[in-house]
Amino acid sequence: MRHDRRRWILAVSVGEGVGFALATSLAVLALVAGIDGPGRLALAMVGGALEGAALASGQYLGMRAGRPVAWRWIGATALAAALAWALGMMPSTLGVDLGEPVALIALGVGGIVLLGSIPVAQWLVLARPGTFRWVPVNAGAWLVAILWTFAPSPFIDEQSPVVVVAALYVVAGVLMAVTFASLTAGVAGSLFVPDTTHRVGRRAGPDPAG
Repeated sequence: MRHDRRRWILAVSVGEGVGFALATSLAVLALVAGIDGPGRLALAMVGGALEGAALASGQYLGMRAGRPVAWRWIGATALAAALAWALGMMPSTLGVDLGEPVALIALGVGGIVLLGSIPVAQWLVLARPGTFRWVPVNAGAWLVAILWTFAPSPFIDEQSPVVVVAALYVVAGVLMAVTFASLTAGVAGSLFVPDTTHRVGRRAGPDPAG
């Protein structure tokens, strides 16, 4: 069981870490090239799709049983991640005034959709009974893990070198990936690890009380 947990954490950490690095690279490219507005949003969505595909690939490699169809799992995750990035970039892209009550309500609803987008998409692909717990566990894990992306903010400003900004966010992305992978290892173990009950029972021998 410990081996399965380590397998999941390693595979998912690498997948999400690589994916976030790709998404960050595109975000930095938009910054350096002075791309703004719809162009910046489009690049963010492409980066989100790449991140989602890398995350899903890592998750798929970390599974040992009950695997969904690979292209559906990866495709659904990529689309959901692109949506999540679009929602995350929307306020700055549209210049939303966060001081307005309506904007705050919209931001809250958007945050809920953002956190649930990937877990819900993946749950729909799983399409089997007893898997809904994947949604709240993953959404909660994202809520905790995504806090790492705010960590670089106190150390950078408009004068910070682009290389430093990118490096800090890559480190934050790695920490986010490991946190997310660790927090989801338990539910992944219950859904994607072979049932060993019968094997253990055979090894234990007959029941003395029987």
